[in-house]
Amino acid sequence: MDEFESRAVLPAEEAFFVDPLQRIMLLREAASSELLGALKIRKELAHFFGRSDALFKFYEELSAEGVSFDDLRQADAYAEFDTHLDILEALLQGYHSLLKKHGMTDKVFLPTSYRLNKGFLQNYTKIEIFLEGYLSRYELTLLAEAATVTPVILHYQTSRFNQKMQQRFEELGIALPNDSEVSFDLGAKRILKAVPATRPVNAAVIASKERIEQVSLALEAIEKMVREGIAPEHIALVLPDELFK
Repeated sequence: MDEFESRAVLPAEEAFFVDPLQRIMLLREAASSELLGALKIRKELAHFFGRSDALFKFYEELSAEGVSFDDLRQADAYAEFDTHLDILEALLQGYHSLLKKHGMTDKVFLPTSYRLNKGFLQNYTKIEIFLEGYLSRYELTLLAEAATVTPVILHYQTSRFNQKMQQRFEELGIALPNDSEVSFDLGAKRILKAVPATRPVNAAVIASKERIEQVSLALEAIEKMVREGIAPEHIALVLPDELFK
């Protein structure tokens, strides 16, 4: 999706995207020492570099899901929540003002200020996307708008683990069958193919009283696989704790 978004979307206004270094420097410029102090972030360059990534991810997630600071305030969880939100909002507004001053924009603001790159979309007779995981509200809206220009075919596997995503497709008028590998035309709201996902999982659950017993159990299972003809290089042992080797 990142590559598709970078090609299919243009800023709504005449502006160019801020580069990764500039965005950190401008965010730092927008922040007063008092604002950062309340967030327990120092303004020294080295420290700010390390913490700015978390700030940008927070802003990006809010923007992509269409969640405003007022929405967050309504979910007040603790006494200082509103104060911290006020600080984060002021920091974002200051950063936005600096971007405009320099004729730039940031992907943080794209979900509320973009236009489709129709020239790019019209280069294709159709666009096929194999989805894995979760689409934000912005990404889904973008795909739906792109589908008004060029057919967009989505390939997706539904399961009980992604029912929230299925609900979002249903809001667009597309009800997907559960536990299926589906292909559907997003613009036409038509399912093209739906095949039940019936891949069996051959798994055994074995309990051990002592942690060290897991070693002999794992070695025994690997030895059995090798005897059955499975090449050792095709066997993977996944440890819940990588330090336990």
